[in-house]
Amino acid sequence: MVIPKGLDVALNFGFMDSIFTRRSRRFGLGMEIKEGTLKHKSEHKPVPLTELEEAFLIWSGTGMTGLSLGDLPRTGISWLFQWTGRSWPCSCNSHSTELFYTNDDGVYMVKLHDAMPEPGETSIFHGISEEEKLEKVLKLFRNSLVKLEDGRADLPKGEPGLFDFNAWNCNQPGTTFFVPVTNTTVEYMVLLFIYFGAKYAFNIVDELNGGRSCGLDKWIDKGYIRKDVELSLFDLELRVLTTLNVEQAFICQNMNLALQTLGLGGWAFTGLLPHYALGVNPDYRGLGFRFTHPEKTLRSSKPAVPVGRDGVFEALCPPYVDNMQDAVDKFLEQRGHFWEEDNPYPYQNPEGVLADEYHPSEVRIEIVKDFCTYVYENYGRFPAFLDPMFARLVFQAHHLDLDFYDKYYNEGAYTEVHKSHFKLWHPEMDDPFDK
Repeated sequence: MVIPKGLDVALNFGFMDSIFTRRSRRFGLGMEIKEGTLKHKSEHKPVPLTELEEAFLIWSGTGMTGLSLGDLPRTGISWLFQWTGRSWPCSCNSHSTELFYTNDDGVYMVKLHDAMPEPGETSIFHGISEEEKLEKVLKLFRNSLVKLEDGRADLPKGEPGLFDFNAWNCNQPGTTFFVPVTNTTVEYMVLLFIYFGAKYAFNIVDELNGGRSCGLDKWIDKGYIRKDVELSLFDLELRVLTTLNVEQAFICQNMNLALQTLGLGGWAFTGLLPHYALGVNPDYRGLGFRFTHPEKTLRSSKPAVPVGRDGVFEALCPPYVDNMQDAVDKFLEQRGHFWEEDNPYPYQNPEGVLADEYHPSEVRIEIVKDFCTYVYENYGRFPAFLDPMFARLVFQAHHLDLDFYDKYYNEGAYTEVHKSHFKLWHPEMDDPFDK
């Protein structure tokens, strides 16, 4: 395998340098700003990212890196959802954010939620050469890739759906456009099993329904839930959101730092409205997600609800299950899969850890089911306020047009790695900036 010189530069790029040189660099090859002080039209044709460039970015952003160490007391280990380590941290190791992206060739999902390293691979890159790292990343990347559609994703090209100041360069030819999407129902249920345990026994109350308990009255009467320890349903879901929204930021920041090592342009932004990115508007297919519409709800409005991309990424709620009791059973089945004896673990004595695992009691399972059923029956959806499939940040990568920055900016707007990108990564091409 021929390794481009740029890979060696990227792998040995200084971490602090990647932080100190991080910038949003939005003007790529083939782009145009049609008016204003920075008016400019690129003289160069767009150049798509190579498979290796995309793989390096994606594995830096969200890739599997080995095994979670799980260096916790028993009560903490017991609520780890799974053991696979990724390039970003998350609560209870649930890793329920997956990365979708599109380029000139198609729309893809990087499906990593069920991925596991080989036994003994606490770190998948430990003690191997750069060539072996490259081969491993490409193999894992290809194995995780699901092609959803041919051709570039049909996303909004302006209002409504995309702020006009992002329309000139967003999802243009030659770019690779990334959308991390979070399944909020997984971590929601992880937290429910913790919050309804004997140590906390929270009474979740519904402020939109007279402050009543969310299906927990029976369990309060039996002494399993504490009536005096109240948490509102709204505040509970706010906790879920604030726990999860950082995941997309971690992924985008990882890829942003990787851009500096590769000498590519790009940026993270929120100018594409999430429901439009997922496909709520029939004029734009977006990522092709399914939306449902609550028939009745305690909410004053009935916004469309993104629940999943059929067959590849589905929330723990109807229509992918018949009811919320089945959704809880499906959650427990998924979690149990990651605790099977034959799976890889980071410990020298995994049998001892497994023997010490805490399994939720039937009572606690029934409490979670009653709560989830209450939410769905009263709001026509689960969660009540959060999107089951949540999107907010998006990210784009492209080859920079250095002429634009030379024309309008002082020295230092880009680095020597940006200047040398085509020599390092595309030696078979004429360097458009070899002056």
